[in-house]
Amino acid sequence: MNINTEMSPEISLIICTRNRDHVISDTLNSALSQSLDTSRYEVLVMDQSTNDETEKLLKDYSNFRYFRLNSRGLSISRNEGLKQSRGEIIVFADDDLLFEENYLSDIVDFFSNSEFKPDMIGGKILPKYLAPKPDWIEGYLLGGLGYSDYGDKPRLYDSHPKHVPYGGNMAIKRKCLNKVGSFSIIKNADQSLTVENEDIIFANKLRELGYTLAYCPDMVVYHKIQPDFLTYKYYKKRYYLQGISDAKAYYMLEMFSYSEITIKIIIHIKRLFTGLIFQFFKKTPYEKYYQNLRVYYNAGYIKSLLKILFDKKI
Repeated sequence: MNINTEMSPEISLIICTRNRDHVISDTLNSALSQSLDTSRYEVLVMDQSTNDETEKLLKDYSNFRYFRLNSRGLSISRNEGLKQSRGEIIVFADDDLLFEENYLSDIVDFFSNSEFKPDMIGGKILPKYLAPKPDWIEGYLLGGLGYSDYGDKPRLYDSHPKHVPYGGNMAIKRKCLNKVGSFSIIKNADQSLTVENEDIIFANKLRELGYTLAYCPDMVVYHKIQPDFLTYKYYKKRYYLQGISDAKAYYMLEMFSYSEITIKIIIHIKRLFTGLIFQFFKKTPYEKYYQNLRVYYNAGYIKSLLKILFDKKI
């Protein structure tokens, strides 16, 4: 890849990573193999690693723009990527993805030619399993692996707060940043929390400002699913953290007020016990696991609501 540094590229692909040198190579090679003319795009790697392995790896990708960050947090990394990027279209991707070879060109084409005249777009996130998938992971539970697929026709995202482009496969016009600003930074005392919904909050801010969010079915990435993601242990933690993060996000999006938190706690206690009881009456493995994981999700949601209630802050 040989980028013309005398002119700003049309599109910036930002890949954020932290201690993931064992998975990022495929993503870098995929970014290198795009059909879009190399003068039209740049690749930025924002590295928050605590070791030098990713930095060493990037020496083989001399035309990528590499940034070593002394920080932690995906939003911090994305915001620094925004500052350093030069393209009029900014694309965010995770470090364990594979791109179709026309990925970037399809993004440019959709922004230019879509009848929706979008300001932000998202696409499909499809799983690429690195180990056999258990039978119980299907339906809604695929969402725990980052799966997202709204079909094969372009469409506008509806008003549901979670029906937005996800940060693993998201593109936005730079001009929108003048109003929406940057990604919200949500700090946690527990550094193990990795699900924070900043991308959902960011997308909903755009929507509230009147920008158009559209789905591009040709914007396809493949998420490499590691074997340990296909375990009940992973899903328990994932659903618990998702509950914590969803409560925060919905409160920040003003979907409920501080005075309504007590009622929300009661609702989610009921949902927790519903899942606890229903799991024993379901017949299929998927239904049993889904009800069981509802317990962990609602436990996390309740914990987050209690923290907001007593601390009076996120």
